[in-house]
Amino acid sequence: MSAVQTMAERSSELELRPSEQTQFIHALRAKLNLPNIPALDGMRAVAVFLVIIYHFGFDRVPGGLGVLIFFVLSGFLITWLLLKENDSTGQVSIRGFYIRRALRIFPAFYCFWLGTVALLAMTHRHIDWPHAFSALFYTSNYYQGIVKPPDSFVSHTWSLAIEEQFYLVWPGIFYAFRKRLKALTLLTGTIIVCAWTWRLALQFVLHVNQSYIYRAFETRIDHLMVGCLLALLIRQGTASALLSKCCRYIWAPLVPICLLFISACVFGQSPDYRDSIGFIVEPLLIAALLVQLIYFESTALWKWTNISALRWLGRISYSLYLYQQITLHPAHRLLSRFPVVIQLLAGIAFTIVMASASFYLVEKYFLQLKRRFAPAAARSSRREVISVNAPSHGSSLLEVAK
Repeated sequence: MSAVQTMAERSSELELRPSEQTQFIHALRAKLNLPNIPALDGMRAVAVFLVIIYHFGFDRVPGGLGVLIFFVLSGFLITWLLLKENDSTGQVSIRGFYIRRALRIFPAFYCFWLGTVALLAMTHRHIDWPHAFSALFYTSNYYQGIVKPPDSFVSHTWSLAIEEQFYLVWPGIFYAFRKRLKALTLLTGTIIVCAWTWRLALQFVLHVNQSYIYRAFETRIDHLMVGCLLALLIRQGTASALLSKCCRYIWAPLVPICLLFISACVFGQSPDYRDSIGFIVEPLLIAALLVQLIYFESTALWKWTNISALRWLGRISYSLYLYQQITLHPAHRLLSRFPVVIQLLAGIAFTIVMASASFYLVEKYFLQLKRRFAPAAARSSRREVISVNAPSHGSSLLEVAK
């Protein structure tokens, strides 16, 4: 009888699992449908400060991991917003998408570009015009990957170029498959595997230079597509069993955090590892962490991701990323007699001041304008929810970043 009872209990447990998975996926979708998705601004803030600290001169800090976080977030949030529009209106406005993207990205970027060029010209500093123009037209990833120019005020724009190239390709693919999400999911997974294969071939067969592999669109597209795939899986509920297991315990986010630290900080110093294993494993870990932090954002252990100051830094993360390239080195140079910690804090403070000016003097107006082109259902949702934090790639993901 005990054996039969044990089997009955196991059967009962198995019967409960689908219900638990359904509850989990519904709870996750509910958080994702909030006007301000929890935890994402905190992730953006962490990502941009990894980049800032690395660019200040701390080479052991994984700045590349910060960029990778932005890529996964961008793919996830752009796809989730497209899915929401498709679900609520039955269609997707490609025109509306590109108007919103232009209003979000171009004003801040071109103010940064024009202002920096004007400053360099007035102070008679050298301007690498080919490099500068490649950034102006969002092709600096290929220019840097092929030409390998010295560092300049646009050296960081390679990642922005990749995102813009993604925006040119993905909405059209989504539109074509918007009524066949299973086929779109399969296509997304296929693109990811093809990118893995191509990157490995470039590295170990064709021996292409590491600079190109690190910056080319076709060698980094899988990182954005992992975010796209995650959004599609959540929308369809096809990975609810796996995702619910990732969120079974409140301490579960510590697992991808530790693995990301080991991969990026310990092994990631080797380009051979980073461009092969690292670039496959780390986006998947970030995707798992993204789900976990959204799901656990209100718990005592993880509610720090919603601290007001951290969320604010996440909202201005786009401008922080833009201006850190020109604010850190002056602070480093002017305070060279002071301890490095003082130099870093001054550089961060200067970057925050410049980013805040960009956000409040430039971006905020265009973000308000951008809302006029939001899908009708999204505008209705905003009218129903009154929030002082309404500005929030998107990503970026994330009304502000996305």
